[in-house]
Amino acid sequence: WTLADAVREHATDVVQLLGVKDVLTGEDPDPAAVAAARDASEVVLGVGTDLTVAAEGMDSNRLVLSTGQQKLVREVAAAAKKPIILVVLSALPLDLTEFLQHPKVGAVLWAGQPSVAVVGLGDVLFGVRPPAGRLVQTLYPASYMDEISIFDFNMRPGPSEWPRPDCDPAKHAGPEHCPRGTNPGRTYRFYTGSAVLPFGFGLSYTTWKYDIVDSPQHPVSLQPVSELLGASRDGMFLNSREGGRALAAYAVNVTNTGGVDSDDVVLGFLTPPGAGVDGVPLKVLFGFERVHVRAGQTETVWLYPSVADFTQADRSGQRHLAPGSYGVEFGVSEGRALGMGFAATHLRALEPEAVAKVYV
Repeated sequence: WTLADAVREHATDVVQLLGVKDVLTGEDPDPAAVAAARDASEVVLGVGTDLTVAAEGMDSNRLVLSTGQQKLVREVAAAAKKPIILVVLSALPLDLTEFLQHPKVGAVLWAGQPSVAVVGLGDVLFGVRPPAGRLVQTLYPASYMDEISIFDFNMRPGPSEWPRPDCDPAKHAGPEHCPRGTNPGRTYRFYTGSAVLPFGFGLSYTTWKYDIVDSPQHPVSLQPVSELLGASRDGMFLNSREGGRALAAYAVNVTNTGGVDSDDVVLGFLTPPGAGVDGVPLKVLFGFERVHVRAGQTETVWLYPSVADFTQADRSGQRHLAPGSYGVEFGVSEGRALGMGFAATHLRALEPEAVAKVYV
């Protein structure tokens, strides 16, 4: 199955052309593909990467489409009668800044590497099934590749022991004289830069509203957390069953404020006390739930921060109790202006003796 097969499931008179010879090329696009885009009533353009770019034992050295594919998008978009639909088939967190802002790119469908399931994209493209997916990666700017060496495995931000990848050793009398990189942090938990698109981002064919309708009314006790840590043999590995028990509960009303019946995926995040300082994550995903909501209707989703969510690991891997004020968010704030649901509140989590004092 190919992307063209997915389109043919819903449309007739489909013309399929190869725009570039492969996903690594820097050569100019095939003029016939650009000409076909000029004549077409609608254009679906597939771009991305395959196992020639990155595979087991071979890491990618780029976070952008090949120059040939970039030229293809620009020329096809310029030639098309209407804004084109760009379908990205890639396992890499590619920087698509230019095309997300391009006036002739009407939509970007990020499909990952769906393999034979690619035929299902036709249902999304033609409105049979509204999208409800969420990005499973942070999409970094292309400059990220120049900031931090691939050999620096640290998740947390800070000075790196490795040279900047964009340093030319020949100009610095060897790699040992190259300037060291600065790790901006990895993943949504620690990345301190401005993401092209954040982890968890995703749009819909309808619009959404979130309301928190049930939440803890008093500070929660970290007694179960203290017991969990006390039962750990080494302070690093926790009992998954006990650590996965709920410590708090939140009910979120999910209202479909648009005109299309659709699924929605509600993400729950905690922002711990001291976020971003001394290795503490910026935020942590504590739960998610997919729900189907008819247009104009409301469904309630329950999400539960767990006992283990209220621990923090230090730089040696030792876990500790993390009392204090937590931010609690549902949804991704960057999607709010684009019609996606978002709601936020706070939660106080206190050590057992502190909770006792609150009620004295």
